Amino acid sequence: MRVAGCFWKSRKAVSPVIGVILMVAATIVIAAIVMGYLGGFKPPSKPLDIQLSEGTLQITNVTAHNWTMTFVIVGSDANALNNPSDVNVVIKDMNASNSWTWNIPTNDISIKNGSLLEINVHGKPIYPGDRVRVIVKYNPTGQILIDTVLVARKA
Repeated sequence: MRVAGCFWKSRKAVSPVIGVILMVAATIVIAAIVMGYLGGFKPPSKPLDIQLSEGTLQITNVTAHNWTMTFVIVGSDANALNNPSDVNVVIKDMNASNSWTWNIPTNDISIKNGSLLEINVHGKPIYPGDRVRVIVKYNPTGQILIDTVLVARKA
């Protein structure tokens, strides 16, 4: 039985190859939209060029356990390091007799003239010749500015 007004002679749809191509294209478009919403098109952030060098550890008062560490700030982005709260400083005593780890409070960290990082430590026992591991991390990017061992000396 023929239906009047029907111009189709074949009941076939699009060829299977064209159908697969259309489905792949639709999947790519949907993936691009989802990535756009999730922020997947941003390039990764480049780490800043900030380094700390020439570290020194000087004991200012042996009996009160007061000492100071200083580092020179270098690098093309050194001016980005201008706030003590931008850094996280962890020190670890490397001596077996009285080993301890200490997170330095922000109020004991200062940046002088934009080129010198000074860290004051109070109440942690250290003596001339003792070794201390210092890790300084730049909080905004999470990069480690220095991970070194310093030897204490009397000021």
